[in-house]
Amino acid sequence: MVNLNPIRMKSWDSSNIGGWLKDSLGDSSQVTVDGENLTYPQLVCQYIGMSLDEDEYFSILHTQVNDSLGKLSILTGALNKKISAEKLRSLNQLFDLHKKEKGLSPNRMVAFLDGYSLLPDSKDPGLNRRIKTVLIDLLKKLQKSYTEGTLHHEYRRITTDLVKWISNHVEPALKEIDFVQGMPAFLWYGTATPSEKWFLTYLADFGFHVVIFNPTNESWPKTLLSIEDDLSYRFPKVSQDVKLLPEEMPKIAGTVAFKATQEINELLHHDDSGLYKPFQFKSYSINSIRLKTTEDEAFLISKERAMIRPHFQVSNQQVTIPVVFAKLLGIDKNRKRFWNNVHSLTERDDTHVIRQFPFTKEQKTNQLFHYRDALKADGMLDPEKMKAANWWTYDKLPLGTQTAIGETIAKHVNEPILNRQSNETTEDLQLYAFAQSMVLPDFVIRLLQTFDYPQFVPTIFIYNEEKGPELSRSDANALCMMHHLGLDIIIVNPKGHLDIEKWVQEGTFDIHWMDDRSFNDPFKEPSVVHKIFKKFL
Repeated sequence: MVNLNPIRMKSWDSSNIGGWLKDSLGDSSQVTVDGENLTYPQLVCQYIGMSLDEDEYFSILHTQVNDSLGKLSILTGALNKKISAEKLRSLNQLFDLHKKEKGLSPNRMVAFLDGYSLLPDSKDPGLNRRIKTVLIDLLKKLQKSYTEGTLHHEYRRITTDLVKWISNHVEPALKEIDFVQGMPAFLWYGTATPSEKWFLTYLADFGFHVVIFNPTNESWPKTLLSIEDDLSYRFPKVSQDVKLLPEEMPKIAGTVAFKATQEINELLHHDDSGLYKPFQFKSYSINSIRLKTTEDEAFLISKERAMIRPHFQVSNQQVTIPVVFAKLLGIDKNRKRFWNNVHSLTERDDTHVIRQFPFTKEQKTNQLFHYRDALKADGMLDPEKMKAANWWTYDKLPLGTQTAIGETIAKHVNEPILNRQSNETTEDLQLYAFAQSMVLPDFVIRLLQTFDYPQFVPTIFIYNEEKGPELSRSDANALCMMHHLGLDIIIVNPKGHLDIEKWVQEGTFDIHWMDDRSFNDPFKEPSVVHKIFKKFL
């Protein structure tokens, strides 16, 4: 019979856990055998964040696994939930009783699990008893974590998963234990479900070694596994997302120059530095916020870089871009000043001038099937589903641009700023916004691909002389999308007439009443002399 008495280690060599695990019972100064009692050092540790080189990070992870010669196994993605039909019936009967009794205590729950043969039956009575006592203690902790106790809706699912994983992972590990070399160890990478977190806690409480690779610095390893700072190795940076764990060690390695460049980039070009590399945030999400401006500020701010505008921010893989969305009703009496302001924008390569309508095509095809196919369970559009669909029209664009467009469509459709028309339901409006947004004008796509978010913001300048068809609803929808995508929009109607107001909700853009009305002021191109002069500036 074996009675385990694991003693948590206070210090560790984070570079050599694989080598240590090969013979974790080999240090006679820390391991004692007193009759049936085995006292040994137990390693429960975590690696927080990621190294600057992603491939180097995964090489470190796989090196520890390989060096352990089978003592350390990766549990992430390998948890086995299989259970026989007979055991599943017994488990369901037990929880029916649990409900009828208004909650069995952890002691009674484990007693019934044992009585229904739902727990491993080890030949060693000491290990057999430990399987049950550790589970009882764990279920008590789980009970205390909910105000409803054992009647909380997660309690059944977590207990069920624990039963499956104890049988499928703990029982086989106990059969292969070599008490000469040491206890098995389990590695977990990334995020975890509630059931997975509690199973890792069970493994640690039982006496197995547990190694956590925690790239996003989540708090649960410290709270559930009681991993203190001395057993936490910190990489230089915290990752914003969890990369897919490669099955094998990466077969590429960074050069010294590459690693040095990564270190410099991390020091100089982080989110808050203000020293940004070209297109550093091309894979980030866009969050546009409208700046309330005067008519003069609308032109001035449109000429400024995004990163020096008020409220510009980069955090959590998202760029917040302060933008101008303004309409001028009428025209400035000081024509020289007005056209100087206009030409300062329209002469730029990243400004698109619109003078005729419609500049979009109304989409007539019924997109209801595609729309509903892209919805999540909560009824909201899923950008990833859209990008993966065969009807996605932006699949030739870089992935970062596709993501930005997909997230913008989801935002625009879920909370449209278009006005509802007569007899139009909310779903009709959302379906219209969805269908029209699937085909943005070519000039919008061009501007998006050249838009480096912290730098100069592309501008859409509209001069509506009303000498042809009116601004259409599909035009207005495209302007709403451009606004959400972080572009500046300035609309001038020199006659002071309404156009976009018919289609877009009040308060979405600034309204500026100018001091003059003009019924015969066509768009004025810059003079040749002015263009030549600009070349030498």
